[in-house]
Amino acid sequence: MMQAQSPYDSVLFYYDLYPQAIEDFGKIKKVTTNRGVFALKETRMSPEQADSFIHALRKLTKLGYTQTVPVYPTKYGEYVLQTGDYAYYLMPWVEPIEYTARETQEQKLASQLGIIHRLTVKTQPFLKENVEESYQQLLRRWEMRRLELSRFADQAERKTYMSPFELTFITHAHMLDQMAEVAKGHLEKWFELCLEKEKYRTVLCHSRMNRTHSFFSPENEPLLLNFERACVDTPSRDIASFCRYSFRHAYWVEEEVLQWFHNYESHLPLLEEEKHLICAYLNFPEPIAFAVDAYLENRGTAGEFGHVQRLEKRLTSMRRVQRLTQKLIIVPDPQQQTQTPQ
Repeated sequence: MMQAQSPYDSVLFYYDLYPQAIEDFGKIKKVTTNRGVFALKETRMSPEQADSFIHALRKLTKLGYTQTVPVYPTKYGEYVLQTGDYAYYLMPWVEPIEYTARETQEQKLASQLGIIHRLTVKTQPFLKENVEESYQQLLRRWEMRRLELSRFADQAERKTYMSPFELTFITHAHMLDQMAEVAKGHLEKWFELCLEKEKYRTVLCHSRMNRTHSFFSPENEPLLLNFERACVDTPSRDIASFCRYSFRHAYWVEEEVLQWFHNYESHLPLLEEEKHLICAYLNFPEPIAFAVDAYLENRGTAGEFGHVQRLEKRLTSMRRVQRLTQKLIIVPDPQQQTQTPQ
């Protein structure tokens, strides 16, 4: 516990708060004052990110959305204070309480994601030049990632004795390359459909929606926080991010994950091209690439067993993603469509 005269006194001065005690919970500081208990968030937002963050909260408030943890202004009306390398903002302190609803937390959060997207959805004209540039950039990034994974596999196979991590990766390398190809196919289908319709949809994306960025009320309703990476983008990106963060809480019951989509679509039904884009994001083996990066960077400091465990968990997740995404889009069988009744 830190006492008064802390490094945060100069920040709290802008709120006319004089701390009696400050407890350090990582990026969050619990500030006890004679005016109540507050949460001071210390983060590394740029001024541009801070503007987008506050703009997102104001937009949601204007649209009547109330399920966010409020951010307090300073006595000068600022919502984010920039000091050196850090940015600070102040919220009420919320004590976590036991969640008791029958619905899972992820089902509740999926509903909130659908509500936010419904409130902010806009149909944009499909400017081929702009969208094609983003499409090609993503394809190039994915191709670079595939080459990095292929290079890692080649280097491992040339060794007389592979490490347990390398052996685990090699065993699944072909599956991962196939998933990357599937992801590319879904991305191409998304682009074709948008080109055909000459429009696409954007929404306000939270970008980090998951249970660690929410509290639940005594009524088991979520209050959302950490809109620091909020941006306007396709709903597919936000949904794929939410799924990746949340898969580990689903115990990989596919019906549970499909229920997330049902809850979301009860507020904003997804278009076919948006489902293809979700499948593209989820199928590309980015989590495996991150695991390989971590292994190469920390091979000398982190235990081999820990790296293998992380890789195996992500490989299991990717195999399940394969089955899940096949259920998200029901593709008609062209042979059945062309058959004539006897």
